[in-house]
Amino acid sequence: MNAFNHDIARLAAGVAAVALEDIGGVSNVVPFAPRPVEPVAETAEPEPAAAEAPAASLEPATAVVDRAGLTRALDFIANVVEKRNAIPILSNVMLAASGNGLAVVGTDLDIEMSVAVSGAVDAHFALTLPAHTLRDLLKRASASEFVGLTSPPLRDDAWAATVDLEKVKYQLQMLPVADFPKLEFGTASNSFSVPGADLVEGFGGVAMAISTEETRYYLNGVYLHHVAPRAIDAYHGDHGAFRMVATDGHRLCRQDLAASDGMSGMPGVILPRKTVALLQKLLKGKACPETVAIGVNATKMRFSFDDGVTITSKLIDGSFPDYQRVIPTGNDKPAMFKAAELAEGIRSVSLISNVRNRAVKLGFSADACRLTVHDVDNGCAIADIAAAYANDEFEIGFNPGYLQAFIDTAHSETITLTLADAGSPTLITGERKGWLGVLMPTRI
Repeated sequence: MNAFNHDIARLAAGVAAVALEDIGGVSNVVPFAPRPVEPVAETAEPEPAAAEAPAASLEPATAVVDRAGLTRALDFIANVVEKRNAIPILSNVMLAASGNGLAVVGTDLDIEMSVAVSGAVDAHFALTLPAHTLRDLLKRASASEFVGLTSPPLRDDAWAATVDLEKVKYQLQMLPVADFPKLEFGTASNSFSVPGADLVEGFGGVAMAISTEETRYYLNGVYLHHVAPRAIDAYHGDHGAFRMVATDGHRLCRQDLAASDGMSGMPGVILPRKTVALLQKLLKGKACPETVAIGVNATKMRFSFDDGVTITSKLIDGSFPDYQRVIPTGNDKPAMFKAAELAEGIRSVSLISNVRNRAVKLGFSADACRLTVHDVDNGCAIADIAAAYANDEFEIGFNPGYLQAFIDTAHSETITLTLADAGSPTLITGERKGWLGVLMPTRI
């Protein structure tokens, strides 16, 4: 009976291999040849043989790709793939044939990044390798223009792939491609493009106000939505505005970008903080692409740029608060400062305190502002700075770190605080186009 079971298992593996070739387009499938077996009584019920069946074998698949291109791809993906993971497959990068080259894919289950690399690749090439180990080898091993990758036949004792750098070869442990998670995007409800520089500028205008408080998870990202054109605001133009908003409950930033075709009717979505930081890092400086193609649906958002880089991110499943109710409209006490003078004054008076972000008091009088910080252990610091102010005298307190962050974000030579009273939110504006901030006062 055991011999019969063994033969049935070998036959089943051969049939599975042929089916795999027909369905998945896998080449070079070699089924196991069945051997003659003795007939048995019809009443015999063979035991399940799946556990004993060996895996179908495949001929080795190879890929030869540009080393600089593969290194660049892994540099990008290293921002998503963590070095240490409780789930081993998430420490790996998948390399698979795609189009006229290789697709390099990494994920942390919330963000997936795919980067195309040109090369000569077998149509059935696919494997997973440790992302950071492979990246380190490409950066530090002896110079070579190309990288050769060879996947072994899939046998129980062959789970190491060859990485050939011309003068040296490495054997790296693989994990099954079938275990690699796929972040399916689905169908986009809206598709549009945004200039890369504008996208970076927009995220830079709101990122500092993203909450890190996990209990209010719906604030742990940037709220994105489309604003219809308004006759009273010429900046929005014919297509309206692509608006970004972030708040942590103490401060709020809003940034408007000129909208483009395809944004109309876009659902309001919350892009997670990690994705925002990733895009800011990849798109800044000389590496910034001219345009970024964006697709969005109810659960995910996709960003594509540089002819082969695609980032797919899950969205935060929650309701963003009605931020319009927070933005004051009746404040009537504007105070204009030179941004550099206000920043230096805040920095100087804060030196007296050992307590991080001890409140700074702003005392307003005609065309002047006095900054004061009291510390019970060290004493008091006072700085007088100029301010264009023409209303009644009064005092208000702010978190100095928050106020400094608004000054840095405004990117403006002057900054205006439009105040109401000591207990109401203050509107902050500068010369930055389409931007405003709101800051709640603190007790003094």
